[in-house]
Amino acid sequence: MFLIEGKIRIFLELTYLEILSQWDITFIFVRVLCHTIFVILFQRSTSGTNDFEMKYTLSFLSFLLAELFFLNIHTFGQNPVTLGIFTDNQYCNCEVTGIRDYPASLAKLDSVIRFFNTSKVDAIFHLGDMIDHDFTSYDSVIPRYCKSSIPVNFVLGNHDFSVRKKLRKKILPMLGLSTGFYSKIIGNWEFIILNGDDLSLMCPQKKSQKQERDALLAELVSSMRKNFMPWNGGISQSQMNWLDQQLQEAQCKGRNVIVLCHFPVYPYNAYNLWNDRELIVLLTRYSCVKAYFNGHHHSGNYGFYKGIHFVNFKGMVNTPESAYAMITLTSDSIIIKGFGREPDRRLLLH
Repeated sequence: MFLIEGKIRIFLELTYLEILSQWDITFIFVRVLCHTIFVILFQRSTSGTNDFEMKYTLSFLSFLLAELFFLNIHTFGQNPVTLGIFTDNQYCNCEVTGIRDYPASLAKLDSVIRFFNTSKVDAIFHLGDMIDHDFTSYDSVIPRYCKSSIPVNFVLGNHDFSVRKKLRKKILPMLGLSTGFYSKIIGNWEFIILNGDDLSLMCPQKKSQKQERDALLAELVSSMRKNFMPWNGGISQSQMNWLDQQLQEAQCKGRNVIVLCHFPVYPYNAYNLWNDRELIVLLTRYSCVKAYFNGHHHSGNYGFYKGIHFVNFKGMVNTPESAYAMITLTSDSIIIKGFGREPDRRLLLH
């Protein structure tokens, strides 16, 4: 009996040593406080007995109760978070081209907004490319997004800037954005939205951005990397620094993080962010990062690398069939319920 109890106690302690290494001082203090309370209760309940076996058993039970009580406090309020996700609606008033059914995009957008309005979602994200081209395309899509019962969080895509050059500076203010990268916290989850058009051949660029962009593209071409394509984009060093600070804070506060960007970074393919390798290095430094969501590559994709799930959602514009997803985030899983061409997935957290 003593041997079994001892092994269980050792197992729990080793498990918590790993967990506590990722928590801040508040969590450690709460756990110590729980054990202190139960030690006092134990001492009072056994003060009148000299039975060693009974004392040991009650001591072990008080240890388990303290752990259960602590976990209950730690997980209190951490209800599942539900998201609505879709990408590459890519509307334009033009004819079907190959498998891209541009005219159907408005009906698909109406349908997905109605669906999310009747579903209980905590947040909605569109992962980029609201339009295919032409600034007047926004006149058709913006009013439809405004029908959403909760604000849609926009991720910038390359096609969102496929408008006349003098009109490109109007895109961010029209979408209620400033820099194009920002974060949103819901419960114990933080959603970090990146601007993959920060370095771009399509978007307005400052002199420093142009210099950084040109150097990055030159390196990609000299290395014969197939993602040097002009329809991709990159993230500036200043945005990388901002992301690093966000991840440090999330790690310190014990939050789970999902990073969202228009461009994929993994697995490697021609649609990837220009500086995909640098971003992967940064993300994998933090155990709080659980997933990376993106669009851009309309066929979709999935990869898993160093504890992070990389999910490329399918483009809504492709084929007459739609594509979108409801996502439920629990303490141990990312559950993706796909609709249309989007598949179901259950991704375990690591």
